[in-house]
Amino acid sequence: MFYFTYFLKFLKSLIWGVLRSVRILATLFWRVIWRGVVSTTFVLACNSRLRLRNIRQINMESDDECELDSTWEEECENKTPRKKNYKKRSRNMSAAKDMQDFRHSCRNLGDDDDNDDEDEPGEGHFYNLDFYHGQIKSSPDEVHIDEFHQTWKGQYHWLEDCHSYIQWLFPIQERGVNWDAHVLTKKEIKAFRKDEEAKRKLVESYKLMLDFYGIRLVDETTGEVDRAPNWTDRFRNLNRYTHNNLRITRILKCLGTLGLQHYQAPLVKFFLHVTLEKEQLQRVKQSVLDYFMFAVLDKSERQELVRFAFKHFKPQEQFVWGPKKFLSGEVDSKNEENKDNNTAEHKEQMETDEITNDVNEIHDNNHVGSIENEINGEKDQQAADVQPVEMGSDKDNKDEHDSDDNSPCNSGDNDVKKNQELSDSDAKKEGEVQCDKRLASHLC
Repeated sequence: MFYFTYFLKFLKSLIWGVLRSVRILATLFWRVIWRGVVSTTFVLACNSRLRLRNIRQINMESDDECELDSTWEEECENKTPRKKNYKKRSRNMSAAKDMQDFRHSCRNLGDDDDNDDEDEPGEGHFYNLDFYHGQIKSSPDEVHIDEFHQTWKGQYHWLEDCHSYIQWLFPIQERGVNWDAHVLTKKEIKAFRKDEEAKRKLVESYKLMLDFYGIRLVDETTGEVDRAPNWTDRFRNLNRYTHNNLRITRILKCLGTLGLQHYQAPLVKFFLHVTLEKEQLQRVKQSVLDYFMFAVLDKSERQELVRFAFKHFKPQEQFVWGPKKFLSGEVDSKNEENKDNNTAEHKEQMETDEITNDVNEIHDNNHVGSIENEINGEKDQQAADVQPVEMGSDKDNKDEHDSDDNSPCNSGDNDVKKNQELSDSDAKKEGEVQCDKRLASHLC
């Protein structure tokens, strides 16, 4: 019995030892596996972060943003790219890509060709245009367009807390958070642009949201805006809830898409003035620079906005939304200087050529005059040589005629006289030809 009890204790301790060893080995195994997984995950995460950083950010010194925003592409197409230094301030390239895609989507919207969107969904039923005509209500709120303009105006809590109406009031070609709303199709955009009543109601929706943000529309023709009387409270709300930045971006896209582009630049310049000059709405500032500016479709207006932003941005050496060599006027001044130098050199060359031509003309005139004098002297000399021969022959012929008037040799003498005259005339012509050849060779 004693040995049996001892054997059971030994077996029990052996089993517990084996189990303990297995547990230790399993713990060590899982620790090694876990550390390997964590290390691998960490390395992959770091690499992904670096790649994402390479994709989304850009060095302020490289001026590569023109590859996406196209604001300065004509001026930057021959630039030499430089290495990026990511320790410095960088631009959000995801935003730049988004705005480039938007601008490209608005190309050729004014054309009458309807063959470019044959495969678009919802063809033949324009939901957004029907909504602005009052034929359907928004979904899921079930609100009529006129009810929005009359009942919702001034209801700031509704406008702030509800997130499903903005896609109906300002439709664009992109999906929003409200999946009951409909994106714009190319045909619907073209039809909306030609519908003055729908565009008039769209301007009313624009006024509704401007009032919500503490802004008022001063001039519908130019699109000029200014602060509303209640701007202090509304600016505080706008600066607090940054999701309104997305709404403003949507509003700017909608205005440009549906033919109200002249409202874009004044609103963006207002926000630039408030955020950069007045130093208000600091939580809106980044969206103004990344998104609002580059939602403006007109390229010249967009360039002016970037120049305005560069002028009032502090510090200027950290401005990354445009090539500073153009914004600072360095290139323009160099081009102007080169233009002036080229003009001065051109004038100097013209004066030099004019003087050279005058000298050559004078030289040619003197040379031709000397050649003509030489030719005239040769002609006089030839005439002097021919004249005695003619006088002698005339005298001999006269004497022969007087003495031998009826002589049979008169016919022969007359032939000799004619031959002499022909030879003299041929010699004279030959001399003139030789003189003309000499004159031509000298002139050449």
